[in-house]
Amino acid sequence: MMKKTLLSLCCILGFAAGARCAADKMPPDLDQLALHGIDSIQQLQFDAADKDFHEILARYPGQPYGYFGLALNQWGRLEYEKEESSKELDDLYEKMTDEAIDKSEAWLKVHPNDAYAHLCAGGVYGMRTRLAIMKHSWWRAYSTGKKAVKHMNQALALDPQMYDAYMGQGMYEYYTGTLPTVIRWLAKIIVISGDPKKGIEYIKIVKDKGHFLPTAAKLLLIEIYTQTDSKYADPKQALVWANELRQQYPDHPMLHFVQIVCLHESGKYDDVRTEALEYMHRIETGVPQYSQEYLPRALIALGTYYLAQKQLAPALENFKKAEPLSLDKPNRWAVWAVVREGNIYDLQGNRARALETYKRALKYPDTWGFKDYINAYVGKPYTWAQNPGQLPPP
Repeated sequence: MMKKTLLSLCCILGFAAGARCAADKMPPDLDQLALHGIDSIQQLQFDAADKDFHEILARYPGQPYGYFGLALNQWGRLEYEKEESSKELDDLYEKMTDEAIDKSEAWLKVHPNDAYAHLCAGGVYGMRTRLAIMKHSWWRAYSTGKKAVKHMNQALALDPQMYDAYMGQGMYEYYTGTLPTVIRWLAKIIVISGDPKKGIEYIKIVKDKGHFLPTAAKLLLIEIYTQTDSKYADPKQALVWANELRQQYPDHPMLHFVQIVCLHESGKYDDVRTEALEYMHRIETGVPQYSQEYLPRALIALGTYYLAQKQLAPALENFKKAEPLSLDKPNRWAVWAVVREGNIYDLQGNRARALETYKRALKYPDTWGFKDYINAYVGKPYTWAQNPGQLPPP
């Protein structure tokens, strides 16, 4: 769903060279720098986060944790500032992740019993896994996910109270238990098994007991609980958590939109309209952090509200407003708005216009794995039985 859960934040910590890690002996200054850096990312204060992570590198040279923090912060910039729609930031993120992996693996060759170094390595591979899932690169998600879980399990073996490490186990169990139902070819190549219920329970442990990751765990649970038509969905509980996060971060545009998605999945469509209009107002009046790049998502939210009300004309109007915002550098929300236009033409019985619109959407670079979903609509018209569907892009 939102796919903005700040995964693996738990790994931005470490010890002086040669020290053996233990949770009750973590240097207080390092703990505070890590926590402050994480909070800065969650508040979209990326320059402040960079400062904290560079300070970690200055105080604890040779450790992998500062490198991971810098890569994580780059992830935040790509996700939040550029809506996953910047080739330059994407390439830089990949490069920084490579460096963090190299530093983690090099450190573990010398310090194989460093629990936090295993946590760090698992976190880096977890970031790679998450990005692969978002891009629907299922084989890469599986192979990197295995590496992430291996390191997380080792961290727990060294320190059973390292509750943040359960995030890796939870993600692996949940996604390997659900992906084969979507990507059947992968299940035919290699035996993949997972227990989604167990995965959810692991993530709840992090939400309740984690040190660095309780907010990330809550966001991941919200994502799971708001998957349209999923048997694991619980949108009412997701909305409770989303409202809690909005109270904690009232001016955070991403958490604001998380709340909108939860309202949609809970069937509170009038509230979706209210919050979507408020979101647009904040963008238009220049409220800090409410970037113009977020306008397509607000337009999709408003358009989807009208779809839920079976008011096709205003829904189409809002979707049409989004695409021009994507002409210079394609934005995933703006491109998905084109697909939603096609859905409306199908509902209107104008199949020729719908096919023309879907084919226009297919001309954009398939940066976000939309091709299979769009081709499904090319093969079979969108129907009222599918309406209004999920709010965000797949």
